Amino acid sequence: MITRRIALAAGAALPWLATTAALAAAPPPPTVEELLRGASVLDAALSPDGERVAILRKLAEGKKEKAIVVLTRVDGSAAPVRVVIGEHDVKTVEWASNDRLLVTLSMWKSASGEPYGFNFYGFFLPYPLRRIIAVGLDGSNPLMLFADQAKVLKSQFDVSRVVDYMWDDPQHILMQIWDGRREAWSLQKVDVHTGQAEQVELGVTTTDFWMTQRGVPMMRFDSTTRGTVSIQGRAPGETAWKLIRKARRDELNKLPDFDVAGPTPTPGVFLVSQVREGEDARVLRTFDLATMQFGGVVAQHPSRDIELALIDEDLKLLATAYREDRIEYQFVDPKLAAHLRGVNSYFGNTCNVQLYDMNLAHTRFILNVTGPKDPGAFYLYDTGKRAVEAIGERFPWLPPERLAGMEALKLKARDAAALTAYLSTPINAGPGPLPMLVMPHGGPELRDKYDYDFMAQAFAAQGWLVLQPNFRGSGGLGRAFADAGRKRWGDLMQEDVEDAVAHVVGLGRADPKRIAILGASYGGYSAMMSAVRKPDLYKAVVSIAGVSDLPAMMATTRREDGADSVSYAYWLKTIGDPRTDQEMLIRSSPARRAAEIKAPLLLMHGTEDSTVPPSQSKIMADAMFAAGRGCEHLLLKGEDHSGWQDSTWTTVVTQASKFIAKFI
Repeated sequence: MITRRIALAAGAALPWLATTAALAAAPPPPTVEELLRGASVLDAALSPDGERVAILRKLAEGKKEKAIVVLTRVDGSAAPVRVVIGEHDVKTVEWASNDRLLVTLSMWKSASGEPYGFNFYGFFLPYPLRRIIAVGLDGSNPLMLFADQAKVLKSQFDVSRVVDYMWDDPQHILMQIWDGRREAWSLQKVDVHTGQAEQVELGVTTTDFWMTQRGVPMMRFDSTTRGTVSIQGRAPGETAWKLIRKARRDELNKLPDFDVAGPTPTPGVFLVSQVREGEDARVLRTFDLATMQFGGVVAQHPSRDIELALIDEDLKLLATAYREDRIEYQFVDPKLAAHLRGVNSYFGNTCNVQLYDMNLAHTRFILNVTGPKDPGAFYLYDTGKRAVEAIGERFPWLPPERLAGMEALKLKARDAAALTAYLSTPINAGPGPLPMLVMPHGGPELRDKYDYDFMAQAFAAQGWLVLQPNFRGSGGLGRAFADAGRKRWGDLMQEDVEDAVAHVVGLGRADPKRIAILGASYGGYSAMMSAVRKPDLYKAVVSIAGVSDLPAMMATTRREDGADSVSYAYWLKTIGDPRTDQEMLIRSSPARRAAEIKAPLLLMHGTEDSTVPPSQSKIMADAMFAAGRGCEHLLLKGEDHSGWQDSTWTTVVTQASKFIAKFI
């Protein structure tokens, strides 16, 4: 077998051959369809004893695809076993025990060919049934969980929500299903060998999910019709739930003082990520459900948020993760830290190496490796052998030579603040300045990173540079960095975008006469506001589900979520208060300044957007026409703010590319 290391050495030994081949047949960049094509390897899992690897694959048979699980012994002592799942849209594979597998799948059609779905305001929306199949190592005893409860399977779209794999009890898992008779969510203990289930606890109509500790429900998340989630907890031995926090459902991960990471070995104690006054980054602390009090700091980074806690089956903390440009881990065990340093070195310190799965002994790991020029592959790492073995390339039709490269740019803003931006360069780029697409991210408390990015690849394939700046107000880079963007949507945050553009132009990389800007959600707002502030810089502007009128957006949030809601309080702090900041909100609204925009504008918006209402794009379109500017306005039927169908993504990228290409 040719290892990655040998392949790299071989390429270095014959540079003239590589150059000759490149000149003879330069590889084409990927098409949108290729970028959106589903992975051929969907998932990978390591058995608890570390002796077997399960790989979930799609296998083409003519025009159809079959899902199979390939079971391989790590020591190679037996031939791989194929377990055929069938013509289903498979999602994940997981080990319930050393001899039992769970495969999650989506079924779009019945056995008779009738599509599953529901009617929505007069038109049919396809929607799959999600189920879990349990199967033995040789394909024996296959069964669908809850198969003995026909009413459950008949009445619910989703019967695949696993709450706890219960490693102390390999016979059972905990799952969440809807109890139609009681009209409430139910937590069920399911036998993975028989598929039968028994109720552990009944929630309420609005229960979103439970969090457990060794199979015992300890936290429950209930939502209201207005989208506010109540986080409740109870200590061991208690029966009544106690309120811990409230938050908007789509903003749970923005709670500055309560983001649950998982349980600890101590009964009733959980790990929670939080940032307090005087702290600049999220740290990991314990939280005791008996006292409802926080304990000491368990893990922290001086300037980066803790984004992930890696907890093993014994509920012990192994590592926490944060992100500079790439994902980095802080290990409790220094020996494991040394192993990961070696693995990162093996991949040239240019990839994101995610610890994806591990055995109970922590001696073997499945790694999910991604990078700007690598959409993803699974590897097996053995700590005893210190060996990395490729076990599944997820997108083999997207080799590195077809993908745009990315570099992390470190720059200074006009006020000397340190910023980072990521610049993707198209393959086969010629000398001299290139046209550039600026792509501010959404959120705004999200961030871009050094990794594979579908949108960056799609637009770099058009021959454009793609610039993704992390402006102040972005998340994950410390509290002070995020707070710097509060109520500065229309000025400071846009200045950072402008300074990143000026930096690339100053390097001689981008043609200042051929620059466009595109963004989604907050990024769409940023694109439109950039066109207001720099009318001569941008030659084309695309806003996807962008906010255009801040006072109108705040009024909508207040009306729909309530003046006393967590979400409205968050946006008051982030965008501005209409009672005291009205002049600033108007000045920072692209729709109120449409007459200042010179660049052609394309607006795209999902008709069912529940986060940024489609009226925001209509307000902008009306303002542009009222100003005599005009614009293009495309509605995406049936689509929400995210979670789009591939066909919608194809439409969005294709239409945006055609629109921008006319002007740069």
